[in-house]
Amino acid sequence: MTSERWTTRRLSPRGGGAREGWWGVSDSANTFLDQLVVWRELAFNGCEWIPDYRDYDTLPAWARETLEAHRLDERRQYAFQTLESAATHDAIWNATERQLIAEGWFHGYLRMLWGKKILEWAPDPPTALAWMETLMNRYSLDGRDPVSYASFAWVLGRYDRPWPKRPVFGTVRYMSSESARRKLRMTEFLKLYGS
Repeated sequence: MTSERWTTRRLSPRGGGAREGWWGVSDSANTFLDQLVVWRELAFNGCEWIPDYRDYDTLPAWARETLEAHRLDERRQYAFQTLESAATHDAIWNATERQLIAEGWFHGYLRMLWGKKILEWAPDPPTALAWMETLMNRYSLDGRDPVSYASFAWVLGRYDRPWPKRPVFGTVRYMSSESARRKLRMTEFLKLYGS
């Protein structure tokens, strides 16, 4: 925080969070602090206080209900080996998986997209959860970490709210590679990790 010249006097008296600028720092520092303080703490508390936090059945009831209601929706399905070898039709997802395998990490936004696509392409939500865990534990530097388990659960609706209904996802938040292309600078990333 030295580069931000931060002191406690810069805290916002109105509260807030990353979007409202509670810390009184630049947007990038605010995002970092939100991840470090809020989400990391939430993840560690979830692993401590949610019995069997790794199990599909510990997701919020609304999330399980909507995912189960859409379990039979038509979807593009891939085998686990296709995902692990980054051989899907989605260039951004494939590049993300390749970066995970090569470097043991990926950008936070891409981590969310990576999980959402696994949910979209797996035969069912419990299988998606198992595949996310297997891939992260096998390749990620933070596999088996509480933050990873919180991320898997977030993909399936924990720490979130219902969104407009869609096929496969029901009211669980949806993400697309097209959104990632608009939000992130993908040209160099795809050159580096593309097929």
